[in-house]
Amino acid sequence: MNQLKNKVAIITGASSGFGLGTAYKFASEGCNLIITARNETKLKEVADKCQQMGNQTFYYAGDARDEKTAKAVISLAINKFHKIDILINNAGIGKLLSIEETSVKDFELIMDTNVKSAFCFTKCAVPEMKKAHSGQIIMTSSVTGIKGHADETAYTCSKFAIRGLGQALDQELLDYGIKTCVFCPHAGATNFEVGFGRTSKEVAQSDFLTPEDVASALLSVCVQPKHSRIVELRLASNNVKY
Repeated sequence: MNQLKNKVAIITGASSGFGLGTAYKFASEGCNLIITARNETKLKEVADKCQQMGNQTFYYAGDARDEKTAKAVISLAINKFHKIDILINNAGIGKLLSIEETSVKDFELIMDTNVKSAFCFTKCAVPEMKKAHSGQIIMTSSVTGIKGHADETAYTCSKFAIRGLGQALDQELLDYGIKTCVFCPHAGATNFEVGFGRTSKEVAQSDFLTPEDVASALLSVCVQPKHSRIVELRLASNNVKY
């Protein structure tokens, strides 16, 4: 307990799924939080539950694709806590579509949600982390960012892009005391885009990765000793063989 006491973390896409599970886990470890997503009602519920664990949690409802949201969230963190220790770029979307079925609008939605949002939040957070010569950034990619999947062309493209962005940041920011980890989870037992075909209700009720599994893995990234870092983390449940 209290492995993250007095730390400050920003989590995008925190109203459900992996982001929600990570918010609860980090709060239980004493971390103060700034959480963001589009659904204000759900965000408030998450924030209230986190604060019941004894930490301070503030939320900002906005579209992660909009640079204004990133700027507002970073400003909120600095105003409330005067620092940012951890940034978890978790916001994401997926659609199960072949290349012929994928419209340019679909492509832009996926790329903006998965890549542009991470770029904007990271760009805004880095100057504050540089001031402290410390920080941990986590970029949520996927195993689909390691090996492309059929009928997920746009999603695969976005997750490869996130992985590349994370690798570049690792090289660019390490001398400033900022660590970057690319997180590549396998399928999750969440309601991630049920209705778009990316995750079925059956998968959401399966024994695939749970939000708790992911939260524990991300905690391990954030509690590494000062002289070490996890550059890339691939996480799978025991029922996945590769």
